[in-house]
Amino acid sequence: MKRLLRNGKKAVAGLVLTMMAVCMVSSVSQGANSIDRYGSRMKDSKGYCSYTKVSAYDDRGYALNLKVGAKIGNGIWAYNSGSGTVIVKSAYSSNAGTAWHSYQIGSGSRVEWSGN
Repeated sequence: MKRLLRNGKKAVAGLVLTMMAVCMVSSVSQGANSIDRYGSRMKDSKGYCSYTKVSAYDDRGYALNLKVGAKIGNGIWAYNSGSGTVIVKSAYSSNAGTAWHSYQIGSGSRVEWSGN
């Protein structure tokens, strides 16, 4: 009888640990974020500037916190922060340099690209 109870306790403990592991894995796993990014060099009467627009949402449709940047040529970065869709334009330049763009989701890594 003691052996049966001891083996039963081990089986119940193993089952509980397995269920806890399954629950932890399901809460940690998440779907992919939906990120749309657009960047271009623009020209108007003031000169050239870099224009960046980024939209970021999680798999449930909730807006993600963003920091979006734009820079033209060797100029300085202009930033704008917000959630969901964020737009930023760089300062104007008289030279048609390369348009640089960036975004960062929360405290994650910064993604940078160039596009004219």
